[in-house]
Amino acid sequence: MLKKKTKIEIWLILILLGFPSISTGQNTYSLDELIRISLEQNYQLRIVRNQQQMAENQNTAGNAGMLPQVNLGAQRSWQILDTETNFFTGESRSGSNALNTSLNAFIEMDWPVFDGFSMFARRDRLGYLAQLGELDTKYWIEQTVADIAFAWYQLIREKQLLESFRQSLEISAFRLNLEDQKRRLGTGNALLYHQALIDFNADSSMVYNQQMRIRDLQIRINRIVNFDPTALTNPASDEIDLSGLSDIEILLEKALENNRDLERTRLEEMLAEASLRAERGNRYPQLSVFGGYSFNRQTSELGFVESSRNYGGDFGIRIRFNLYDGGRQNTRIRNALLEQESAAFGIQDTRALLHSEITRLVQTYENYMQQYILLQQSKESAATTLEIAEKQLETGAISGFDFRQTQLAALQVENQIINLEYAMKAIEIDLFRLSGELPDRIFQ
Repeated sequence: MLKKKTKIEIWLILILLGFPSISTGQNTYSLDELIRISLEQNYQLRIVRNQQQMAENQNTAGNAGMLPQVNLGAQRSWQILDTETNFFTGESRSGSNALNTSLNAFIEMDWPVFDGFSMFARRDRLGYLAQLGELDTKYWIEQTVADIAFAWYQLIREKQLLESFRQSLEISAFRLNLEDQKRRLGTGNALLYHQALIDFNADSSMVYNQQMRIRDLQIRINRIVNFDPTALTNPASDEIDLSGLSDIEILLEKALENNRDLERTRLEEMLAEASLRAERGNRYPQLSVFGGYSFNRQTSELGFVESSRNYGGDFGIRIRFNLYDGGRQNTRIRNALLEQESAAFGIQDTRALLHSEITRLVQTYENYMQQYILLQQSKESAATTLEIAEKQLETGAISGFDFRQTQLAALQVENQIINLEYAMKAIEIDLFRLSGELPDRIFQ
């Protein structure tokens, strides 16, 4: 016969299974709080911001070749020579360890004033690269917001499932306790008791496994937000709020205006166009002006001149025109044309992909909504059925097996609703991201 302490052990297991949810309530965050913290602390986002700053630093007139280049230099040298000089007159001169010195200093400037407008194309290209850097930062912010939103709502779903499993475990404990009482009173049998015990242990394992999934998800969220991995991060809300969707045409219109991928392909097309202008500019003559000022002083212990000094400036105009380079310039121009054409195709492809993806997500969302309405009706019926089955189990009108099937059916409906709510929320996040309004939706 089962000992009396069995019932106590059962409820002790229930308390232990419920204990983690009690101890983790101190670190609760709303979704916008987690996102704000992540945008300040995420290492990857910091790297992307540095890359954006580097691209902005490169966007200068000097890097485009519009400004003059000025160099300043100086040189001081010494020579120690042994020399011997014989003249036609029969005279000769010789010296040992004769010291010659030289001092040179100069400042020079070279300024390209015309290069076929390539410098303006390069300046435009640097500007587009800076915009791409800014766009990459916005993309990473948007992606980080989406990642945290997915994980945050998934954590809510896993906690809802945990609560559902706990409720099912309580029902299994009720059944096990009932079979234990019947067995001790002599109205039950060992088969029904052990079947109830097996189901109770199976439900206990589900709770344990669900707690492990929640812990793994918390660690993943901590990694994104840059929290301590051991922190017990929990959502401040216990429900998934469905925002609903706009009309598909409105979503598509917003996506064509705000989508980051589409904006990137547009910038890539402008980059290709600027590169083409720069390559075509190399076919024109290149004109530059130059000027400089130099100082030179020399001394010699032996030779015709004891010392000399000269200084002054020079200036002029330099023109250069490439007559033939083996056809390499024509090849670069043809390839630049192909890059521009490919960039235009990329815009069309991104638009078609957006249209297709938005249409698919909206249709899936509408299908899920119909299922959600049906499941809500089934949930009410399942709760009523389970309540009736508990009373029938107490009176012996149904077997433990039939009760278990009713219990599993009710659990399945509850879990389907939870999973469906998360799936619909995930679609909303995807659509808001595609239409470029995710941050506004989160921080509204």
